[in-house]
Amino acid sequence: MEPTIIKGFAAAPCLATPCLATPISPTETAVSPTPFLPGELALSDNAPTMETRLTDNYANAYSDFYPSRAPCIFKSGPDWKVRTGPQAQGIEREACPVHHHKIGPTWIAIGTTIYELLNSTGVEWTSIHPLAYANAGEVKPFCPLIISIGVRPHSLLYKAAVAAATAVKEILANAGFPDIEVAFIESVVTPSIATGPKLLSFNPLVDDVPNLRKPFTTALGVSIAPHKHPDCEGTAALYFRLSNNDDRIAMLTCAHVARPLSVFGNTSMTRTNNSQAREEIVVLGDSSFNEAIEAMTTTIGNNRHSIDVWNGVLARLGPFIQGEVTERRRQHQNWVENATREIQEVNMLHSEVTEHRTTLDQRIIGFVLHSEKIETVVEPHSYTRDWALIEVYNEMIDTSTFVGNKVYIGTSFFHLVIFLSSVLADYYFSFLCRW
Repeated sequence: MEPTIIKGFAAAPCLATPCLATPISPTETAVSPTPFLPGELALSDNAPTMETRLTDNYANAYSDFYPSRAPCIFKSGPDWKVRTGPQAQGIEREACPVHHHKIGPTWIAIGTTIYELLNSTGVEWTSIHPLAYANAGEVKPFCPLIISIGVRPHSLLYKAAVAAATAVKEILANAGFPDIEVAFIESVVTPSIATGPKLLSFNPLVDDVPNLRKPFTTALGVSIAPHKHPDCEGTAALYFRLSNNDDRIAMLTCAHVARPLSVFGNTSMTRTNNSQAREEIVVLGDSSFNEAIEAMTTTIGNNRHSIDVWNGVLARLGPFIQGEVTERRRQHQNWVENATREIQEVNMLHSEVTEHRTTLDQRIIGFVLHSEKIETVVEPHSYTRDWALIEVYNEMIDTSTFVGNKVYIGTSFFHLVIFLSSVLADYYFSFLCRW
């Protein structure tokens, strides 16, 4: 699938918001640069320090788009104005909308040609934005239009950026826009999932009905399924941060869960660039979602039945008489109150789930980042290789309440016995997590 280009962009007078970026998500958010797994154009281990690795080649790396934290690898055209002196502060730049530019009617075709060029040359681009820039406090932009191309941090060397900018400039010149400049900046684009809410927070010590809430949280063992094949379900085993300086989170699961053999065959897959279609994953496939809803309705039904029984006992006890032994009456009254309160709590959870998480699109949590080809008896330990990583959309997790790799085993000794029995029964199944 090709990257999404908003169709109304070409006809619209304003060129500020739309951009060429991720193939599935309708919106994107550029975030501060973070190191990425090194590729063919990545810097070596003995690269210059973080402060100089870009400015050694391009002096304005941190001043062109100040105060943005996204550094510039290279920008074509004349230098932008900077303050000088030993204590000179940067000039704040503001991105501005572009109105009624002649490139508007042909932007779809030009933008497509640009990203096809970048793909063919191996540039790990994350976004393509047509923007204007003004100095803070000034109405008129000093740069009426520049093509700002985001790339994965540490993935593009200076000389490669110059060559790519030259090629993009040639495309613009051939389209009749030789004066439009090009910049390559380091930025990560995080897809926004506008259709679905965050996963619920989970603290079994304070949350109401934790057993019923758990399926809709990040608690380990969360049920997942491919978005296009929600009948093929499995669970997520562990969460990983992709690197020390990278806030992206991935969850570990089985390859046969992420990419069912009946659909994809026994093949491996790695998503390496934005032009690849996302194989999205949902929390709770068809069966698990229905079971979670049924558990709520069953709990409500059981409590209502119990309330009827306990109220019957209270009716047989008759009106309270001064001096009677009240322990039995007090006990049944407490049971009725607790069951009534639990019904209210379950109804609130049921309303939240059915209003905001009923459709599969509302339960999308991320996409397959990597999936191994399944192999048995892999040396040197004769383990089975059957694993995949699901990159989780940042918007789906509330980091302030995310508990990470913790297992909820219920609220009683019975739950603990069931959990340990399951672990011991399945201990022979292992992941060979070597990538």
